[in-house]
Amino acid sequence: MSTFSLFPQLPAEIRSQIWECALPGLEPGVHFFRAGCWTPRYLSPSDDEYEPDAVDDNRYAKFDNTRINKTWLAVSIIDVNREARQAALRWAQGYQLQLCFLQEQQELVFLRHYSLEKDTLYVTPGRWERFLQELMAPDDMRFMNNMFSLSSYIDRIVIPDSFFEEAIPTLLQMFQTHDLEALETPLEPVSDDFDPSYQYEPCGGATVSWNSELQRFDFEAGNEEIDRPGWHQLLNQAAQSLVKSFAACRREKELSIMAVRLYKV
Repeated sequence: MSTFSLFPQLPAEIRSQIWECALPGLEPGVHFFRAGCWTPRYLSPSDDEYEPDAVDDNRYAKFDNTRINKTWLAVSIIDVNREARQAALRWAQGYQLQLCFLQEQQELVFLRHYSLEKDTLYVTPGRWERFLQELMAPDDMRFMNNMFSLSSYIDRIVIPDSFFEEAIPTLLQMFQTHDLEALETPLEPVSDDFDPSYQYEPCGGATVSWNSELQRFDFEAGNEEIDRPGWHQLLNQAAQSLVKSFAACRREKELSIMAVRLYKV
């Protein structure tokens, strides 16, 4: 492997720029769903949803995103020298990452927190039913024998491609509590035993999207060589399972269903 022996003689500003170029640019990440993320609270008069004339309506089920496991990513330059580490720490501060020592990997890594506004929840087949039922049967006993307003604010989820067909009959049930704007299926299975940092990008295949103006799903053909056999039929089944309910409530929020490619950062 070639080396650049004159690197230490470069101006500090140039060296800093080079270290920064060696760091990855981060896109919204993927985090694994786990049960027990809902917590009860009372709305206060300062909350937008507060109802001054209805006490029961001010009980609120809040999704606590801090209970979702953090993911981690390793940045190799952190161990090169002090200058490189400082560049990595500045980069991490911009993404609000936390530096820690990971025992399993025996190395320094950065932790990513789940953001409701940006990130996507990956729901494994083994946790799908719990994901659907969590708001109806929460673990927290403070929910018992009380009425609560429900809003998940979860906009995007990923479920495995191999499980998508099985999940289609339950999509309508999911939308009763989770008003998504994107439902994505990765072509590759991912283990949730350990949580490295994943991101995703569209595969470029066929998608269906909710057209709020015409109150229908629109099909968009992509690269047919990318789509697996039967994918078009599955998209049609998913759209058919939702269209009547969406049209009945005059749904305005966008929704896209597509295949994506997951990649480790």
